[in-house]
Amino acid sequence: MNWFLIALIPPAVWAATNHFDKYLLSKYFKGGGVGALMVFSSIIGVCLLPFIYLLHPEVINSFNPKFLLISFNGFFYVLAVLPYFYALTKDETSVSAALFQMIPIFSYILAYFVLGETLRTSQLLGGLVIITGAILITLDLTDHKKIKFKKEIFGLMALSCLLFAINFLFFKFFAIQYNFWVTSFWEYIGFAVFASLLLVFVTPYRKEFFNVLKKNSLAVIAINGVNEIINIVAKVSFNIASLLTPITLIWIVDGLQPFFIFLYGVLLTLFFPHISKENISKRILAQKIVAILVMFVGVFLINK
Repeated sequence: MNWFLIALIPPAVWAATNHFDKYLLSKYFKGGGVGALMVFSSIIGVCLLPFIYLLHPEVINSFNPKFLLISFNGFFYVLAVLPYFYALTKDETSVSAALFQMIPIFSYILAYFVLGETLRTSQLLGGLVIITGAILITLDLTDHKKIKFKKEIFGLMALSCLLFAINFLFFKFFAIQYNFWVTSFWEYIGFAVFASLLLVFVTPYRKEFFNVLKKNSLAVIAINGVNEIINIVAKVSFNIASLLTPITLIWIVDGLQPFFIFLYGVLLTLFFPHISKENISKRILAQKIVAILVMFVGVFLINK
């Protein structure tokens, strides 16, 4: 079994989910529907619980009170999605989602303070290189006379990456103690609980949720369902690949995700502009290509 081909699946698939998210926000959740989409995405995971239980009944049969902590960790995941969705509403997918390459930086910082792991020189250098690439891709070059830094996009995605890093750290901790499916099952329950709390206590989210459900329920549920299924395919592929080769190599290959996001964005703009349309002028294309290459070098260094 070729580990590299399997390791290519997660970045390629996750890049597709980024464009699915953008499409949902621009098509069905216009005008402040970020919270409503987050609720939809969280609830969709509940539909997968019966299938996980049928395939792996131990997720309930071997119940442990600590599983509730796994559900609580799911809150961090949902919270991480919120600033990411807001960033998607303000800029192109190939800009916002590419900034997920900052997650390894926060992961290593958390590992340093929480787990007592030491940071190598190459990891520190890699972090600086990733930040350089992240700043480069968030520069607004549309005005030839003045270059602006998209600090709001950078800030939103930095917050999202920090929260995702916290979630991934604890997910890994629980998955090692139990297994992938037990951890996933109870994390999905956490998604549903948090989504329910949002519906009850956040009035704008609740109104937008039921408004979209009334107008486009089938389309939103179908697209969200497909999005969640391919997300699981990516997660499982990532775990399989990590069993075949050192995890550092998997993270390096995962660093190709911005390339796939960029590639899909160009293809959609050229052939399906009604679905997604990005700026593909020579100046902006050059900026994105250079920034993505810089971030990939940073990912390579941080996992060296």
